[in-house]
Amino acid sequence: MRKVLRPQGAIVRADSFFLARAVENLIGAPQMFTLECMTRTPTPVAYAPGTAHTTAEWARLGVTRDMLRHERFARVRWGVYRLRQKLPRMHVDEATRVLAQGVYPALRAGEVFSHTTALLLLKVPIRAPLEVHVTSPHHNNRTRDESVIGHRKRASFRTVYDHTGLPCIPILDAVLQAVPLLTFCDLVVAFDHMLKLQGPPWRQYSISTKAAITAALSSGSILQAKRLRMALSVSRVGAESRMETLLHFELARMGLDDLEMQSEVFDAHGKLIGRFDLVDYSKKLILEYDGEQHRTDRDQYLHDEIRLQRAREAGYEVLRLHYEDFFAENLAQTRKTLTERLGRDPRLLAPALSRLFAECPFPAL
Repeated sequence: MRKVLRPQGAIVRADSFFLARAVENLIGAPQMFTLECMTRTPTPVAYAPGTAHTTAEWARLGVTRDMLRHERFARVRWGVYRLRQKLPRMHVDEATRVLAQGVYPALRAGEVFSHTTALLLLKVPIRAPLEVHVTSPHHNNRTRDESVIGHRKRASFRTVYDHTGLPCIPILDAVLQAVPLLTFCDLVVAFDHMLKLQGPPWRQYSISTKAAITAALSSGSILQAKRLRMALSVSRVGAESRMETLLHFELARMGLDDLEMQSEVFDAHGKLIGRFDLVDYSKKLILEYDGEQHRTDRDQYLHDEIRLQRAREAGYEVLRLHYEDFFAENLAQTRKTLTERLGRDPRLLAPALSRLFAECPFPAL
């Protein structure tokens, strides 16, 4: 057998080559992985959407700084991050509360939710964009972060709390702040809510009174004070929901908003039939808005039917209005029906008030 003499290094290289080929034959050819094959799946985070903590608190909960850089997190303030959330099919007040609860851990001492955010948290039934407003006291700089719209108030202010404990500016102050953000209709809605009587009949109260609001608007520093005073003049004591406000708002648009609100009707024997939204005693006409609770609650539905039937037997005509009657495509017919039932033609309004009503030809539902 003839020997082939090779340098020592060549023998090693040849052995290594044949060893590599043998391994390749056993396990198959090596695979080339691209970046698409190696995309990183985000580490699951077992926290409720909207949760906000400082960087140190997140670290104690197992969320690293690298994880906080992921798009799932939003920086509320320097060193404070919030887990982003999707808010599908959620009413604006519910969505605002979820966002505010996420921002709340990042609030500094003395900061409160304000403007439309405070109104929605305090259950004022306005319609406003989904955004979070925060007001800081005069000795702090206003918040400048992506998740909030920051403001600063030089004058001192009180702090009130919503039913979940979130700090808010009082309703009247929030209305005065939010004037540029609200339509004329929503200003009337806000004032109606403040004038609404609450509590049992023997101990009724309201958030404010027309006299108190008028006094607050008398200050020379109030923004758009004339617009606010006109909205207050249209507002009524007795509207117990947004839709009831829209009903008397449409009558006011036509100059016909002079019916008794939340008035009691009696039968021929002086027995109480019930309390109704709007009553025209001269025409013996009752205007009643039927909300969702009148259809979904069986007991409420039966109670209403008995009450309305007794009113008809007492000689009253009943016009029942529904949510769909205030749709943009149905509103013209609704206005026509109201004028026909009342037997009156629309009256001309003052030009300034007419322009304000023209802001919202179709009030947001």
